[in-house]
Amino acid sequence: MKLSTTLLLVLVGGLAVGAVWMALQPPPSTKVVTSKVERLARLRSLVTASGEIRAKEFVDIQAEVTGVIQDLKVREGDSVKAGDELLRLEDLQLKAEEASAAAQVGASEADVQNSEVGVLTAEASLAAEHNALANARIEKEQSQTSAERAKASFARKQELHQKGLIGSEEFEISAAEARLAEQRLQFATARITQAEAGVKVAETRVAAAQAGLAASKQRLASVRASLARATDMASKTVLRAPLSGLITKLNVEKGERAVPGIQSNPVATLMTIADMSVIEAEIRVAEADIVEVAIGAPAEVEVEAMRDVKLVGKVTEIGQSPIQEATASSSSQNQQSKEFKVVVRLIDPPPSLRPGFTANARITTAERSDVLVVPFQAQTARELEFDDKGAYVPPPEPKEGEKERVLTAAERQRRKETKGVFVRRDGRARFLPVTFGVIGETQDVEVLAGLTEGDEVITGPNAALRTLKEWDRVELDEKRMGAALAPVER
Repeated sequence: MKLSTTLLLVLVGGLAVGAVWMALQPPPSTKVVTSKVERLARLRSLVTASGEIRAKEFVDIQAEVTGVIQDLKVREGDSVKAGDELLRLEDLQLKAEEASAAAQVGASEADVQNSEVGVLTAEASLAAEHNALANARIEKEQSQTSAERAKASFARKQELHQKGLIGSEEFEISAAEARLAEQRLQFATARITQAEAGVKVAETRVAAAQAGLAASKQRLASVRASLARATDMASKTVLRAPLSGLITKLNVEKGERAVPGIQSNPVATLMTIADMSVIEAEIRVAEADIVEVAIGAPAEVEVEAMRDVKLVGKVTEIGQSPIQEATASSSSQNQQSKEFKVVVRLIDPPPSLRPGFTANARITTAERSDVLVVPFQAQTARELEFDDKGAYVPPPEPKEGEKERVLTAAERQRRKETKGVFVRRDGRARFLPVTFGVIGETQDVEVLAGLTEGDEVITGPNAALRTLKEWDRVELDEKRMGAALAPVER
């Protein structure tokens, strides 16, 4: 055998022996960083958000009528009381309209008086017609009585005349008297018909006069309403303070034109009055944090204009709907992260505080005493197996060289994702289910169950923690551990 062939066989054999030896060696350990489970005397959970300072009560003063500012009584920064005059607008045209409306009211009042006289006259005529009707009825009754007596007398004298007891002349006189009495009755009956017609005509005149009076009163009410409107519009040329406070913004000068506006239009706002007795910070809290904020929660507010001052307050209002941006469409609103309004009322604010200052608030959402904590980065989650009673079933320690077994469907059904941490025990990584509580301001997480004080939990690095499995070999990364423990230079 040639020397080269012998050397080749020796080399191949050596490589084979090396490969077998490497296969029998355990997998290399994962370098990790650990931290101890510690006990803190006080743990506070915070929500941080920014916003601006504002007065609890403030009013944007706007004109309700158009006019040139003739007199401006205040300057920015002035204090005013409710009812104080702020400014006057030109009122010549509105005063003229008020005078015209007042003249129309006077004319309408005269029309009403004339209509009332007309009604009284018509009612007097109606009364006279009723009187005439009553007289006609009395006259008819008298005529009817006379006619009946004349008729009876004629009947008696006719009988006497037939018997020859009276002469023809007396008989003829009796007949004439009977005819005359009948004619008088017919005339009295006609008088009643005429009087009844007169009553109806008088009643119609009364109804017409009353209708005219009602129309006059309606016209009077209309012109009085116009006068009230003209008087109100003229009064709006004088603007008065609706509340006591401070002029925090003044947007106009004497001689400028005031234009009516709606919904706090900044172009139409003449000035802003704020009641500085109660000052608040209106902040915007992200939707992920808003569920943690509660009414009455204590808060600490810092104002960028007063960096060395920390203001104390409490939450008094929490918005129930997201803040709608005026310039954003509905589709973009749905895509953007939502924020909710939270109002923090400041306790004993300094006099130098002004509305509009940028504010950063730290709201305490929870506070714990004497609690176990682990670093936030130690948290992770794994799919674990639980028995029928809900108890965690840790996997058995794998044997050297044993391949990972594929789980059956029944085993997969018993597994569920669970939060917890990896602890370092005997050079191995062991996963423990943990019940976490609140997250503190220093990124420490409250441990409610699953760990004891002094346990060594694995906190990183992140790449190792993401892929770490139960029973993996681990060793401390001395370099990273040293960097984590090194004092921070200030």
